[in-house]
Amino acid sequence: KGIIMNHSEHDALWGFDPEEEGGKVGRDHPETSKLAAKQVKSGSQKAQILVLLNSSPWATGYTLSEGVFNGAGRSISPNQTCTRLQELREDGLVERIVDSVTGKSMERTTTPGNTGHLHRLTPRGLVVASILEDSK
Repeated sequence: KGIIMNHSEHDALWGFDPEEEGGKVGRDHPETSKLAAKQVKSGSQKAQILVLLNSSPWATGYTLSEGVFNGAGRSISPNQTCTRLQELREDGLVERIVDSVTGKSMERTTTPGNTGHLHRLTPRGLVVASILEDSK
């Protein structure tokens, strides 16, 4: 049998409600950004990634994974983080950073012998991340 909690109990236990949708959206934001913010649940792993990227010029999936938590309050794996990053890229909220000379995705060392692509927020992602942070 599962334990049923109301939203405020869930918030108190985990620090966020993973089912809560994006918060209030200012009138000055474009309609598409408002819609995107409503679609990204504020406590979700995607929302956590957007907020983390909003405070950093770039990050790899590996470095982000340490600050993204599942519903049990444990950090998620780098592979899970990279899956969320792919979904955010498909949504047009995150992009890989491309070297202006070579045209290739830029990478940084993550663990010995391994590298990860550098990611940053797109202009639309910046707006959505700001909306999510304002709703905290």
